Amino acid sequence: MSEEQTNSHGSVVVGGDVSINTAAGDQEQLIVGQEHHHYPLPVIPALYAKLLLLIVLPAGGFLVPVLHRVDTGTDAFSALQYLHVIIWGFVMMLTWYIKAEHKKSRILGYHDFYNTTRHLHRITFYILSGGNVILIVLGSVVKDYCLGNSSSRCSLAISLTPVTYQQIIFFLEIFFAIPFVIKHIVDVVRFNIAEAPPDTLAEDVALRFTHPDSYVGVRGPSNLERVLERQADLLQVLRHRNSVLTRQVYLLSQQIHQA
Repeated sequence: MSEEQTNSHGSVVVGGDVSINTAAGDQEQLIVGQEHHHYPLPVIPALYAKLLLLIVLPAGGFLVPVLHRVDTGTDAFSALQYLHVIIWGFVMMLTWYIKAEHKKSRILGYHDFYNTTRHLHRITFYILSGGNVILIVLGSVVKDYCLGNSSSRCSLAISLTPVTYQQIIFFLEIFFAIPFVIKHIVDVVRFNIAEAPPDTLAEDVALRFTHPDSYVGVRGPSNLERVLERQADLLQVLRHRNSVLTRQVYLLSQQIHQA
């Protein structure tokens, strides 16, 4: 296969791999005719950060009441409310980043992996958001019915304090959220290790689009919605690759004119 290279402010390589380096050092790759190229998903650090935040939540729930000082102006109950909101905010930002990377992976052609993990990165955020709602209700109940401080019982029949209720909520949140984060980490690690090519452009998928009635499992109108969804993903992938290729051709022509 012929190969053309240009080196001035950057480099352009046309061949099995089409890559371009701009003056800023950015690099984009477009695979032309190479079926086994893999695009890894760089969300492992963000997932570990989310897991660490979930561990900090119950740890802080037990340490803050012990280490809290009265002269700070707030009681332990309010301090734990603030702690939960701060952790929720960090988890929200990590969720946005992970969601954006998953969407980028789908655009690059990983339709099946996107569908299997599309809810994993949201569940933790939903659980903590539900915890926020419960803590707001708890704060109102404490204000209306608990006349003492955060260390006093709200009822003579129950020996639990408002802080104890917060600790129970924190524990339930991580009990339900951590398994989903661990599963997400395992799925992404396996995906990156497998180094599979984009499934949207696989030959068997193309066969399903062109001859759906002849492919086992894609018969009749019952699977029409699924086929149309895969076709829409294929068009999105091709549009993305076409835009990258157009930009590379433009930069190549600019470098040729400057040479």
